[in-house]
Amino acid sequence: MKQLSLTEVQKRAVDILLYIDKVCRKENLHYTIFYGSLIGVERHQGFIPWDDDIDIVMIRPDYEKLMAILKDDPTYRLLSFETREHFRYPFAKLVDPKTVAKTKQYFGGEDPDLGVFVDIFPIDGIPDDKTSQQKLRQVTEQYRLNLMDTLDHCYARSYSAYKALLKLVVRYPQHRRLLKTGDDRYWRDLYQQEAQKIAFGATKTCGYLEWIHINWGVFPIEWFTEYEDVEFEGHQVMAIKARRDFLTLRYDDYMTMPPENERITHHPYDFYTIDE
Repeated sequence: MKQLSLTEVQKRAVDILLYIDKVCRKENLHYTIFYGSLIGVERHQGFIPWDDDIDIVMIRPDYEKLMAILKDDPTYRLLSFETREHFRYPFAKLVDPKTVAKTKQYFGGEDPDLGVFVDIFPIDGIPDDKTSQQKLRQVTEQYRLNLMDTLDHCYARSYSAYKALLKLVVRYPQHRRLLKTGDDRYWRDLYQQEAQKIAFGATKTCGYLEWIHINWGVFPIEWFTEYEDVEFEGHQVMAIKARRDFLTLRYDDYMTMPPENERITHHPYDFYTIDE
């Protein structure tokens, strides 16, 4: 195997994004570049120079339709609850099957088919009042954590070998206790049921559930009704028209570059091509 450079990883991720874009335009689905990738659009017209992946979000109805389309796709590999019997994330990753990712985390529970990817997050309807939002997040977050704590040895995940081995012993009783109630698939199903109780558009607010306990994780549904094309690495891709509202909410002064010592990727992977 050959390790991919950052530039090579970025190129392959863009190819995945363009494939998603092509499918979405054909099927009249909408997505938006989001999170740090959206800073890249506004500040760099592409990647943040040191970033190595792309994030997009989709409202739940379009997300589900895309999952059904990509489930048996021959070009890229979909990693999600829909395609994996065991999967640690409540969002999808579309992966370049000609690559493989090596995680730096011990007992991380990553799918063995993980490679260069684009993350696809579902945006769900959520309650409009803060108290109900907090309750929903507490429930779904506990289900998410229980899912990971019952997935193989993922309950011992750590970037430190010492801490991982310590967790393997110390957290084993909790792992066994959770398994008596149900395995990772049990907690996954509970998460999915709770996540989709409120249809997108039934309330005035929405968000990706892992972050709705924070002000920057709660959005007006109107943000996800109007889209336009933006430039990303020389290509036209989709973004919400209200993207600057999100960026200000999330990052405040998003056009200012961070200090040089913070210009590093935060993802724990090295990527390699697969020998053919």
